[in-house]
Amino acid sequence: MKEFWKYFIKNIKIVISDLKSKDKEKRRKQIPNTLTLIRGFLAPITIIPAVLNKNIYLAFVLIALCGLTDCFDGWYARNYNAQSEFGADLDAICDKLFVLTLTFPLAFEYTSWIVLILVLELIISIINSHYRLKGIDARSSLIGKAKTVVLDCSIALCYFDYIIHIQDLAITIVTVMTNIMQFITIIDYILKYRKERINEVQTENI
Repeated sequence: MKEFWKYFIKNIKIVISDLKSKDKEKRRKQIPNTLTLIRGFLAPITIIPAVLNKNIYLAFVLIALCGLTDCFDGWYARNYNAQSEFGADLDAICDKLFVLTLTFPLAFEYTSWIVLILVLELIISIINSHYRLKGIDARSSLIGKAKTVVLDCSIALCYFDYIIHIQDLAITIVTVMTNIMQFITIIDYILKYRKERINEVQTENI
């Protein structure tokens, strides 16, 4: 974890330095990272209070704005040659933070399954960060992507329940399905990363 913070802080300093630079090219290439950081930092301090205060329509607007920055930063980076390794890592971190931000206030309203979702997502994030810092490919597997779809459906269902009443049983079923997919994802990631690590060691010994 200490290595992660060193890596993160070092690159954040580079982003800030480039934004202050008189070099337009450096500033331009930091636009995607700036948008990603805005999403990562603003989402928790705006969406969570909105939901806890039952201002769901404001929460929907804030969620939509964060979603737009998520789409635009990737589009800009790909189309204007502003992609970077740190940018990809930062985007993954902020995506996780965004999901946790949306899930956290739901824990006050719904079953303990939501709390378990939070805990398991944190574990998945830690696993990804740990292996990423060891130089092992941390991209999502097909199972991980399927888990994300189920997770998004769970969160969306809970938020729509604020507007139109949805059966508690339906929410429980979807959240339990999410928990199961999270457990499967954790096992899949651990096995995948171990396999990749073994392959790397074997390659080094050749």
